[in-house]
Amino acid sequence: MKNTTRSFISGILVTLSVLGVIGAAAAASQQTATLDYADIKITMDGQVVTPTDANGAAVEPFAISGTTYLPVRAVAKALGLDVTWDSATSTVVLTTPEAEKSVYITRTGEKYHYDSNCNGGTYWAVPFETATGMGLEPCSKCVH
Repeated sequence: MKNTTRSFISGILVTLSVLGVIGAAAAASQQTATLDYADIKITMDGQVVTPTDANGAAVEPFAISGTTYLPVRAVAKALGLDVTWDSATSTVVLTTPEAEKSVYITRTGEKYHYDSNCNGGTYWAVPFETATGMGLEPCSKCVH
């Protein structure tokens, strides 16, 4: 592992340690864990996934008591998902990019639908980009 990566990881661990001490002062109990950095690698369909944070800095997966923890941003990116953070609810939000979603069209329609049951009828699922590329507009009745 490169020295810059070790320095980065050391910085993260120091920050987490400081936050843990502050949190422990406010909480009734404190848990400790041993982080096991064992050069864990991630692959998807045989291709190596190199985990990075939002700024492009390397992030190394680790294990605690036999459970492996992976950087969600790297895994989501490998799966083609968008990642956002909702700080109000402390929630990682994973979404399918709009261009990747399927929509539904009819043979003669001028609109595309998000709901395959909208207005009744027979619909075909097509990629969002196909529907918009055909000049179709979204249906105002469908919930999106």
